[in-house]
Amino acid sequence: MEAKEVTLKQLLDGPCSYVAPSFQRPYDWRGDAVRSIVGSTVEHTVGGHFLGAVVLMDIGRGSVQKKLVIDGNHRLMTVLITMLAVRDELSKFNKWHFHEINRTCFLNDTVEKNRPSLFKTIAQIRDRNTFESLVLGEAPQSKSSPVMRVYKFAGKAVSGKSETMLVTFRERLLFDFSFVSIDLRRDEDPYPLFKLLSVPDQEFTQVGLRKYNRFSDDPEVMAIVAGGESQDVEFKERTVGAAGSSFSILRAVAGFMNSKSGGTLLIGVRDDGTFSGVESEYSKTDRGKSNRDGYLLYLNNMLRTRLDTKTPFMFFSVELRTVRNHDVCMIRVKPSAEPVYLDKHLFVRSGNQTIEILGPDLIEYVSVRWPHT
Repeated sequence: MEAKEVTLKQLLDGPCSYVAPSFQRPYDWRGDAVRSIVGSTVEHTVGGHFLGAVVLMDIGRGSVQKKLVIDGNHRLMTVLITMLAVRDELSKFNKWHFHEINRTCFLNDTVEKNRPSLFKTIAQIRDRNTFESLVLGEAPQSKSSPVMRVYKFAGKAVSGKSETMLVTFRERLLFDFSFVSIDLRRDEDPYPLFKLLSVPDQEFTQVGLRKYNRFSDDPEVMAIVAGGESQDVEFKERTVGAAGSSFSILRAVAGFMNSKSGGTLLIGVRDDGTFSGVESEYSKTDRGKSNRDGYLLYLNNMLRTRLDTKTPFMFFSVELRTVRNHDVCMIRVKPSAEPVYLDKHLFVRSGNQTIEILGPDLIEYVSVRWPHT
């Protein structure tokens, strides 16, 4: 665990992705909590504005550094929504402000312009479309969500201000608002810290404690699952499909190997993040040795023999983890040093899906991804 005080600018610096867990409560701040942040933005105050702790857990480093927001999501979201209101008012004077603030606070300048890696903050699923629409300057589908309510409140507070004053608001948010960033390792259980920082006896606290208690089984796997599928994470419910084929597993691993940052494939996890486990497949993958060892041998041999590249085993590792009374298979994949083909097809991870590249796109991708070849 590492703790340090950071400004909003420092927190959002560089390619990053702060992910609200799938089981995090939707955004619903109101009243004094919102007025405090918006008021500190528009009123002259001496010194900075301390916002408390933001607890983060590292869940991967690909083209962007991904961190799970264990605690402090509402504080961070309120500051960002206020910044959106300041940005949009500033844009009335000069559109440059819109793009400059987006680059600083909201969007990653990544090579892959897919939606998941584009945003510096991945909001909770219920708030995601509204928040991302505001970031992109699009009309949100929901006009009455809590995110929109705070955006309108902040908008009224900054409306009609001069460009100079609005620039001052932007600087306050970036440099005067600070957090204590508490960073957990991928193998640390966040439950004790969440319990310590939460307000006791509140309904949300009790619900949160039950949910975060699940991390105690395997913090790393739980953090990856809570972050959801993305550019570098994919879930598969089973190893062997209905037709008796493991092609989808091969395709996913090949896609990660051909991407620029690799990724993690979890087998025995449904799309909604619940666990199905792989223990029921032991007899299907190796009838003569229907146990964990046989299953691991099956996967390693399949990947090693079916993926068409030199020494494919150097770019993946397979292990079984026990989570919520289920065996979950984790395949960690590194980017390959040369193109990896599966039955003469080239697959690539793009956003939260694996796609096949064909024709001129194939030639272009290979020449850019592996220029030495």
